[in-house]
Amino acid sequence: MRIMDCIKLGKHFSLAAFYLLFLFSSFSWAEVTATDSKSPNFVSDIGDNIFAQTSEVTIKLEKSVPRSTESSSVETVQGTLRSSQEPDDYEDLEDPFAGSSEDIPILTDPLEGYNRWMFGVNETIYDNVLEPVARGYRDTVHENLRLGIKNIFSNAMAPVKLVSSLLQLDFEKSGRVIARTLINTTFGIGGIADVAGEEYHIEDVGEDFDQALGSYGIPTGPYVVLPIFGPSTARNIVGRAADGFLSPTFFFAPSTAVSIGLATEENINDASFIVDDKKQLEDSALDEYESVRDYYHQYRHGLVKN
Repeated sequence: MRIMDCIKLGKHFSLAAFYLLFLFSSFSWAEVTATDSKSPNFVSDIGDNIFAQTSEVTIKLEKSVPRSTESSSVETVQGTLRSSQEPDDYEDLEDPFAGSSEDIPILTDPLEGYNRWMFGVNETIYDNVLEPVARGYRDTVHENLRLGIKNIFSNAMAPVKLVSSLLQLDFEKSGRVIARTLINTTFGIGGIADVAGEEYHIEDVGEDFDQALGSYGIPTGPYVVLPIFGPSTARNIVGRAADGFLSPTFFFAPSTAVSIGLATEENINDASFIVDDKKQLEDSALDEYESVRDYYHQYRHGLVKN
């Protein structure tokens, strides 16, 4: 609303100024516009970033704006201010909502009634239990230690990553999984330190059975919100089950209680890194359920494609 008020005030001021110029100036309008060479170049003064802001969201276009010493043009949601610059100069500007998401298949949501209800239940649990615990955990445990714990769990999931990579016949990723596991387990003290990534620049592999199924063209199926676990799909449920059987906590935990405790620690540790981002999403989203669903679908689709 403040932006709109400023725009309206600027319009009134401009009309008043024009009226005074018309009455008292001895110059014609053509002469004034021709000699007004000191007026600021709006696009040049802004720089290389344009911000299109509404009352709900700010979109930053990280694309360099073509500069011209003669004229420039700005495209807004209200319209386009044209200039003598060639249209070809703007062909490189990208739609922030296009990108690689154009080939994303439609995600069906036939269980939306149940999904919204379960989403609300999960959010209640998160707001009253997980978020306070994660914030307290974050404030108590040093970030370096939390990163070390995250590295341990990532290193322990090597069997899942390896089998998924082999199923996709991606031997380059399979080799990286083996190399990272050997290096980090030995020189990284059981995986606490990511020696393979920091010293040898061997990037981590984020593969799971759901991605392996997707690589063979198996569709995601309908969207499902699981109790506690949150967003999922029919295909992802099968993938998670397979990943669970390959997880070291399933084979090597001395008891079910220990296995649950390890999974709880992993979730709390992961949540400690994203509590502020989660809060920002809650505050900015018009419909948090749809925002989470769409982001999850795009994120999983990107993992399958890569």
